[in-house]
Amino acid sequence: MRIFLSLLLASLLLAVSLPSNAFCPKNGFVCFITSKSAGSLTHQDITQRGIEELDKRYFAVPKLTASMQKALDQIIEADAKVDEDQTSSAKHFDGENAAGAQLRLATLKQNILDALRSDPINATGARDNLGSALHTIQDFYSHSNWVEQGNSSAHPGVGRPGALAFAGPTTPTCSGFTDTGLTCANSSNLVGSLLTSGYYGGEDRVKPGAFKCSHGGPLDKSSPSSDPVGYFREGINKDTLYCDISPHSSFHSTAAAAAIAGTQQFVEDIKAEITPAQLKALLGAGPTLAFAIDTTGSMGGIIAGVRASATSIVDARLGTDEEPLQYVLAPFNDPGTGPTTATNDAGLFKSFIGGLFATGGGDCPELAMTGMYNGLSLADPGGDLFMYTDATAKDAGLAGAVISLAKSKDIKIYPILFGSCSPLTPGFLQAAAETGGQVFFLFGGEAGTVTELADLVARNNVVQILSVVDTYSSAKSYTVPVDTSLTRLTVSVSGTQAGVRPVVTLTRPDGVVVTAATATKYLSLSSGVIISVDSPLRGAWTLSVSGSSDQTYVNVNGVADLAFNSFKLARFGAMPPHQGLMTIDGEPGPGQPLYAIAALSGIASAPQFQLRRKNLSALGPLALEQDQTDNGKYFGALTIPNEPFVVYATGNDSSGYPYQRLVSVMVTPQTVAVIAPSRQDLRPGVSTTLVYQVRNDGPADTFTISATDDRHYITSVSPTTLTLASGASANVTVTLTPPPGAVIGSADSLTVSAQSTSVASLHNSASLTVLVSGVAQAPGRPDLIADIIGQESVAPGVIGLDVRFTNTGIGTARDMRLGSLTLRTLAGTGVVTLNTALSPALPFVTPNVDVGSFFTVRLTFNLPTTVKRFSVSENGSVTDLAGVSYAYSQAQSVIPK
Repeated sequence: MRIFLSLLLASLLLAVSLPSNAFCPKNGFVCFITSKSAGSLTHQDITQRGIEELDKRYFAVPKLTASMQKALDQIIEADAKVDEDQTSSAKHFDGENAAGAQLRLATLKQNILDALRSDPINATGARDNLGSALHTIQDFYSHSNWVEQGNSSAHPGVGRPGALAFAGPTTPTCSGFTDTGLTCANSSNLVGSLLTSGYYGGEDRVKPGAFKCSHGGPLDKSSPSSDPVGYFREGINKDTLYCDISPHSSFHSTAAAAAIAGTQQFVEDIKAEITPAQLKALLGAGPTLAFAIDTTGSMGGIIAGVRASATSIVDARLGTDEEPLQYVLAPFNDPGTGPTTATNDAGLFKSFIGGLFATGGGDCPELAMTGMYNGLSLADPGGDLFMYTDATAKDAGLAGAVISLAKSKDIKIYPILFGSCSPLTPGFLQAAAETGGQVFFLFGGEAGTVTELADLVARNNVVQILSVVDTYSSAKSYTVPVDTSLTRLTVSVSGTQAGVRPVVTLTRPDGVVVTAATATKYLSLSSGVIISVDSPLRGAWTLSVSGSSDQTYVNVNGVADLAFNSFKLARFGAMPPHQGLMTIDGEPGPGQPLYAIAALSGIASAPQFQLRRKNLSALGPLALEQDQTDNGKYFGALTIPNEPFVVYATGNDSSGYPYQRLVSVMVTPQTVAVIAPSRQDLRPGVSTTLVYQVRNDGPADTFTISATDDRHYITSVSPTTLTLASGASANVTVTLTPPPGAVIGSADSLTVSAQSTSVASLHNSASLTVLVSGVAQAPGRPDLIADIIGQESVAPGVIGLDVRFTNTGIGTARDMRLGSLTLRTLAGTGVVTLNTALSPALPFVTPNVDVGSFFTVRLTFNLPTTVKRFSVSENGSVTDLAGVSYAYSQAQSVIPK
């Protein structure tokens, strides 16, 4: 029976990557496509449960606010991304590399503290480092014998100064095995009283001999096979409840509980070294109030109105649970922008906005896009950005980068326009529509009034109920369900014709029309209406809009505990064999097969999901399955439509009242893709080059390439224009040089965009956050290994392979050069050739690759159908810091899928 099963499973290895190393990274599927969680806790579960409990304790809240959950999502993503590296034992507490793991944790903790102590507070960098550290801490409990020794709580020394009592390289730790059944991997028998952790084949710590423990599970080549074909492999990991994957699966629940405790211990240690304000920033305990303001001469009266209203909002929230966590101010002018300010100090923010004055200008266009990008780059995820100008955008070509950064951070953009000295910038309208924000076209005297909208939408628990962009020459009506969790209802309607106010009628479930006298707040603007009602009557409200023939924005939101927290698109990512659902960067391609991941809170039963156009017309239902370890998470397959869409969730609350929620960030499928490289750390005063790939899946076109970063470290982008045939790709190099005084632990958010020169709506981008590291580059010989981590059928007769190159040496590589490829047919007939149109030009050079770091190259080949198996050999060289070059040659066998 075991032989039959192992043969079956071995055949599956040819088609899928199987799980092995560490708690699985994300929920949905456990490590690979053919398995679901069945109660196994993932890194996502452990991090969510551990930090959620701390949030509730620290901030005295019954449930996480939207901003807290978004901060936690950032930490979870950073945790999961550690599994992109399956060669560094220190990252996973493998191979008895406790010293390396402890050093890594000490470095990451210092990075967290440096980021939180920087001015402004670098919450993104702190969360990124925290997630990375938590992965290593959590792996200790799954990969070591801590829980087998009878422990169920956090180890008091992990992530703290001092050495851990691990066995030495010659001390026996495992002897023999226990046969755990026909369908299970054999369970290694532990010996001795010292701590140990399993060795994993392919990592940088080689197992000394059979007297040491292996990780175990499928594909662990360090482990003795438990069956004739090598599927079941003996070991001690407790990653899942599946005994074929985890030989010590019976200890999984105890290990997961201890990992939660270890997660909390590390966060508590950080809390002891930071201020309450820094703790709030780290965990997202408050909303963000962000403004980008044109400061040219004609804006004087408008600035005064915004200043008065913003100051009033700040003063009213001081000392309340709605006091903003972060204030962002991004002034822009022409020819300059800034200084951009982000602070958690209300008094400082008021002094900054009080110090704004109007000056300069003279010509029409201003740097509005740059101003918005600067504000977005410093803003925490999940907020709103209000932009004020009376001019068109001089830098309209950056619209794609602005929209991409806003969408990646789930920030809604509200362009507040006061006339226009030339045709209205389409990018303003596009930014509002795609991010779920809103455009207002007003007179100067209304600046203070419209800013009151910021007080209504920049709240802890704001939820979106309706978000529509349409025209209203004739009346259109919408049903707005108000459920029992909704404590405030806000309707905001605005047109894009100056002086033309849409006709808006809001009717309660009892038939009573809401008026200025009965609303909590009723703002009539020259081209818009804002209505807010506290403690709204439960049931179906009706919203009617008419009298606006140009593009009109209709937003309905509220304050509620029942929330649609996020909607993400994902593909299988991380390093085989330990893969999971990893969110994609940028926009998907039309027709692309992906997975959808939805997260809700406060629901009583499973919702129904629908894909809708921005005008609310239906594209179709979306079938998602509830996760087995988190009732608020849903996932399922989705083939991307050929047009933009948003996602709605509907259902009934615990009292039977219907609810409706949406994630208002619009998914806009694109036929151009920008692929970011693996992250490399920056160093003060040292130039680092990142290599992006731009791929055109549509008709032949020319694209303008732009790159922006919030720290202004970019020193060059090459090329700035690409002409690509259909299916072609090319590389773009971006060089960053932090100044010698750059703060260690600080983060730089970088966005590279490709914008079609012929189709304004065709654009895509990729965002990457890189950190400034204080770790010195290591002298010594670098070495290189290459692994194929992905395979894709690009077209009939064309195959794409993702090849990952990792520095496994002892020294930093000044550069890694891929010079040539050797291809051989191993089974079948025919000749495999490199598709030079779809592959990067050789030689391909990547500079400054640290020990344990890696980069990935997509290579595309012309493949005859008669070839059943072939090999790829990568030939090149690596150069150390002293300039000495070392040749390498790596080879892999490929079975086309």
